[in-house]
Amino acid sequence: MRLTILLLLVISMNTSAYASSTKRCLYINSYHVGYAWSDKIESAVKTVLSGHCELTVFRMDSKRNTSPVFIQQKALEAKALIETFKPDVVIASDDNASKYLIAPYYKDADMPFVFCGINWTAKPYAYPYANATGMIEVSAIKTLLIKSRDIIGGVKTVAFIGAKGIRTDEKEFEWMAKVYAREGVVVRALYAADMVEWEQAYLTAQDSDLIVLNNYAGIKKWDKQRAVKFATQHAGKLTVSTYDFMTPYTMLAMTKVAEEQGEWAAKVAIRILQGKSVASIPVVANRRFNVFVNFPILNQTDIHLPEAILFKAIKVK
Repeated sequence: MRLTILLLLVISMNTSAYASSTKRCLYINSYHVGYAWSDKIESAVKTVLSGHCELTVFRMDSKRNTSPVFIQQKALEAKALIETFKPDVVIASDDNASKYLIAPYYKDADMPFVFCGINWTAKPYAYPYANATGMIEVSAIKTLLIKSRDIIGGVKTVAFIGAKGIRTDEKEFEWMAKVYAREGVVVRALYAADMVEWEQAYLTAQDSDLIVLNNYAGIKKWDKQRAVKFATQHAGKLTVSTYDFMTPYTMLAMTKVAEEQGEWAAKVAIRILQGKSVASIPVVANRRFNVFVNFPILNQTDIHLPEAILFKAIKVK
């Protein structure tokens, strides 16, 4: 009996010691389960952090619910979780987590943060902080323009199709318009709220030299099969994208790798858990890109891609 009690005490003490020594990590996802981009970031974060800390995930769902009031409330919920869970490090993906949570409440605080998935620049949030570093998300838009010129012989006008009321899409358009203007190219935005508007935008865009299909997330009642059928039936001008989940609807895509964002952020989080100073880790940009070619849509047109692109491209079925 005494031996049993002694063993239970030892087990209890060891369990308590383990619990007190276990590091805690919090991952804040600006979006929701089912959004391909952030799903891949989240999966990479979970894989890399496995065995390194106790991980809790909080999702802000701000892609489907774009009201500032809603997002501010979710930020307050995340803040309350931070105060109760008391993580040793926080990873936050995409812009809204930084805009509504980190910048207003945790700039230069004691809590260490690692951000990722912020489009183009972190300047709107005044990063880096003494307690925050991260990876920004840059699209291969300049390279995409160069390749498109090689394919169709010249690009003077570009139609950018995105989701109406989504700040990420607006930010992507603003950067593309700025970069392409330096190349003498005019970019116009066509924003769609639902499938009908997206289809109309696709048809309207056919009078441009090049069509950029941005993110469909935020477009209500998106129907993949309907979009594939429509894009195939009405394919005309070269359509391109910088998102891998848009490849079913485009002819050519040069895409960022979502996993790169999650892997990098998680590895930095581990370094922080091991004692590395956040301030000593610089903000970086993504480096990895994939090339996709969609032959079912491309073959509906007279457009031909160079062998150099076809050789290394991932074929969309």
